[in-house]
Amino acid sequence: MKIATKDLTLIAVFTAVMVIFSVISINIPISPVPITLSIFGVFLSTLLLGWQRGTLVQVIYVLLGLCGAPVFSNFGSGVQKVLGPTGGYIMSYILMAMVMGLLMEKLKVKGRFGMILVLLTGLAICYSLGTWWLMLQTHMSLQKALAAAIYPYIPLDLVKIAVSALLAYELKGRLFKLNLLPQA
Repeated sequence: MKIATKDLTLIAVFTAVMVIFSVISINIPISPVPITLSIFGVFLSTLLLGWQRGTLVQVIYVLLGLCGAPVFSNFGSGVQKVLGPTGGYIMSYILMAMVMGLLMEKLKVKGRFGMILVLLTGLAICYSLGTWWLMLQTHMSLQKALAAAIYPYIPLDLVKIAVSALLAYELKGRLFKLNLLPQA
């Protein structure tokens, strides 16, 4: 992948969006997993930038946090955050972006319905890896982990998927016309 100045700028902007969407968080008493807009950031960066640039956004985001920048929920950072109960969700963002972007590219997804199906696949990756890691770190049973880290989040995550698909569908064509998005 050749990275032009415009690409670097887009990657930096979407990395900043990820940070903003992640640090703004709401802790809920029934779960060690806070409510954030992180997944919304992964969805948008992947839909608009494609798999390579979208994945690079997530790699940079995770590396910033690992290096100590307070980019994770509740302004968290460091290896201990990634190795903690929510680390599986954080690390899943990289795989989510890669898989969703490749599906978009290989299946030549253009419409909103196709985008929604791809985003549901990404959400399944996040839920699977994140919940598996949560269970490993906290010794929760599967049922307890699902009750604490999946079930309460499904409605809001479905809204994030719908809004991401609608927004990306509307923005993509306009941003291409303005020559602000790279060719996939």
